[in-house]
Amino acid sequence: MNLGKLYNSLASLSPYMEIALRQIYWSNVDRLKSINPNKAKHQPKAKDKADFNHVVEWLKGCGVKEGDLLIVHSSYEGLEGTGLSPEDIIEQLLELVGPTGTLCMPVIRHFKEEKKAKKEGTPLTDIVCKYDVKRTLVSSGMLPFTLMRRPEAVTSHFPLNPLCAIGPLAEEMMAHNLDGDNPSPHGPNSSWKFCVDHGAKICAIGTSLEHHNTCIHVAEEAYGDWRWSDDEWYDLRTFEVVDENKNSEIVTVKNRKLKWGTRHIAEINLNNAEKKAGIVKSSVIDGVTVGFAEAQRVISFLRAKNKNGYPYFVFPWQ
Repeated sequence: MNLGKLYNSLASLSPYMEIALRQIYWSNVDRLKSINPNKAKHQPKAKDKADFNHVVEWLKGCGVKEGDLLIVHSSYEGLEGTGLSPEDIIEQLLELVGPTGTLCMPVIRHFKEEKKAKKEGTPLTDIVCKYDVKRTLVSSGMLPFTLMRRPEAVTSHFPLNPLCAIGPLAEEMMAHNLDGDNPSPHGPNSSWKFCVDHGAKICAIGTSLEHHNTCIHVAEEAYGDWRWSDDEWYDLRTFEVVDENKNSEIVTVKNRKLKWGTRHIAEINLNNAEKKAGIVKSSVIDGVTVGFAEAQRVISFLRAKNKNGYPYFVFPWQ
């Protein structure tokens, strides 16, 4: 049994076993980085001549249809065996939801100021990062980058976990993302909450949905009844946001403290519970990893456990 499988087997024993393993890992990250718990699940490589039409048919079988709001998480590396370019794949996804549907993808950014701050030991809360909506490097893959470059695409001005979308709901989805006092990436005015409210369907192609279903954070941030207080849960980050017309403004936003996503989330146990409940589906089509979930079912499942802070766990002494 390789280390990744051993990690998954042990972590699946209980949420507290999983967070114990995570805390051991993050306390010794330089020595244990080869078994990163966020990358423990091996992704198969797409077969040569993999047929993307089979992936589309699988999504249709899950209920994706014309007129839907579809969030796509992706890895183009996992799709190269289809022989299609990123543009080809996006065209097929747009055809899947049709002219009355909306296609969106996370266009997560890489901020050069963060790299410099980490090297110098400066807290991220003490720096200002520049978020140029059109130009800041996209770190979430070739498909989102390609989608964002299309002239009809609309991109969120929120600097953390922004979405980009094409379709009838795109403008409205992004219109109020920065509204409110120190908004958060998945809060009540976020594009992610908008997607939940509008019955979004979520899929992963070429990658595992279990590690990339960003929508789960709406349950933590959007309803005002989270177990932990804002001071316990969030740091404040400052950004200079430069819009499509080169206008800029300084914004201060909330962001989940790093420790929660590294040391306290029982991700594997959450994934197992969602699959057992039939909320998340996954498969491998011609070597292409795929996944599917409905946003409202995911959030309803999580909110039923909100009073306990699920899927985050802390030991009594913490």
